Amino acid sequence: MKKIGIRLLVLTLLIGCSKKAENLENKIELELNHEEIMAGDFSSFAGVYVNSEGMIIVLDEEDIERKLMEVMCIDDGHYYLNVKTDDGFGYGIEVYGIGVEVPEYEGLTDITKIRVYRGQAGPMSVEEIFNKQK
Repeated sequence: MKKIGIRLLVLTLLIGCSKKAENLENKIELELNHEEIMAGDFSSFAGVYVNSEGMIIVLDEEDIERKLMEVMCIDDGHYYLNVKTDDGFGYGIEVYGIGVEVPEYEGLTDITKIRVYRGQAGPMSVEEIFNKQK
């Protein structure tokens, strides 16, 4: 009888854990829309972002579209946008989808949120990575 109870408990835990993984996969698809991003529609990640030090940046969809020079898909859920500033200089915006780790900062960023980095050389510290606010 005790073995049956343990087996039922293990089975219940396995089913519960697998549903969470399925939900995370579904959330990735809902949060970042690959086709829209590649077509120049950035509504799936436009918004307000904050870093670990409380600094806030706003990614405005129309502003990004106006300044966009190029968009690339690095990996599933990881995008790079090459944008120009009003004075003619440029920088990159890296977008990391939910569940996607930031290279060199694995485990240090909140993978339950969309994250971005803005700059020219890639993030040099975890403080340069911003989390999307709801």
